[in-house]
Amino acid sequence: MKKYFYIILILILLLFSLFGCKKQEKSQEPQKNFYTKYQNLIDPSKPIAFGDDNIIYIFAEDNNLKNVKNTLQTSLERTIQVIIEEPYFSTEFKDGSEINDFTNYKNLIYCGTLDGKDRVSTHITSTLAPDYINLVRKNGAEMFVVNNFYVRDQLIIYLVAKDAPTLKNLTKERSEQVFNYFLDRYKQRLAYQVYFNEVISDDYFADWPFTIKIPVLYMVFKDDKPGHFLSFIYQPAKQDTKHPDKYVSIYYESMPENRITNEWIYNTRQMLGKKYLNGDEIYDNAYTIEKAKIAEYDGLKMYGHWINKELSGGVGGAFQSWAFWDARTKTAYLIDNIVYMPAVTYKLPYLLELEMISHSISIK
Repeated sequence: MKKYFYIILILILLLFSLFGCKKQEKSQEPQKNFYTKYQNLIDPSKPIAFGDDNIIYIFAEDNNLKNVKNTLQTSLERTIQVIIEEPYFSTEFKDGSEINDFTNYKNLIYCGTLDGKDRVSTHITSTLAPDYINLVRKNGAEMFVVNNFYVRDQLIIYLVAKDAPTLKNLTKERSEQVFNYFLDRYKQRLAYQVYFNEVISDDYFADWPFTIKIPVLYMVFKDDKPGHFLSFIYQPAKQDTKHPDKYVSIYYESMPENRITNEWIYNTRQMLGKKYLNGDEIYDNAYTIEKAKIAEYDGLKMYGHWINKELSGGVGGAFQSWAFWDARTKTAYLIDNIVYMPAVTYKLPYLLELEMISHSISIK
């Protein structure tokens, strides 16, 4: 009996030892570091969405099509001058016979009227919730926004009015809002993809007056604490002219009062390009400055064409800079984004992606 007692005791001690080791191993596992702001953008319980992020399918027929086509096309297909003029979106107009073929696409607009006998109007009145239809009857016209209705990543906008003239007015009044809804969704999709990867830990920024959510795929490019400049670069594993090099750089300086002006953002960007970015400079007058919001701050955005005459006989690409003033710390910030990808014409999607990373800055 004594022999069995010792055997059982040894087995118990071994079990406790194994349990302790497992617990220690678990505590030593590295913590995952994800930025989760955009993780609820899609509904994974629904089917996969089809279509490109920047193509919008618009359904309208007969007089309704005539009343909305030019307004929506002009608004959604607006361009931005980066190096060349680049459109934010392209549009494709469809009639009611194709509605069921496109319900699983990402970007949809339905335009119709309560008194309309066309197929799109009939689809709207037969599928929209009765409360929505009653709201249109009450107010004469309404815009409804629906997310992830048929598929996991989807934005549907309904433009519905009591009759054709009212639909025309509604479309004109809401065209800017429609554009902004689709642009916000486009940028959020890009952010969702970017932040599928972990981000650099906030611990890295312990000696800096800010944190920013930089994906771990980026490497430190320049780190100059005395000069208040920190820069990260993403370079693809396959380096060629069809895959972009992407930069996110942050600079700050003391500023007792808000002196963020067009001159300040231009001169500061030129200084940083010369000092830290291997001599990059803004190409001639190929840039635009406008008011913009970055994170929670009102500031300025400058974007356009950069060039470097000293590298490989002269190279260039697209850039955008964000400048703002933090009143609490009396500090001015400039966040700069660069895309270098000479073999690909359109740079805008990459600039929008870098914009979303830049928006993650937080001042301590």
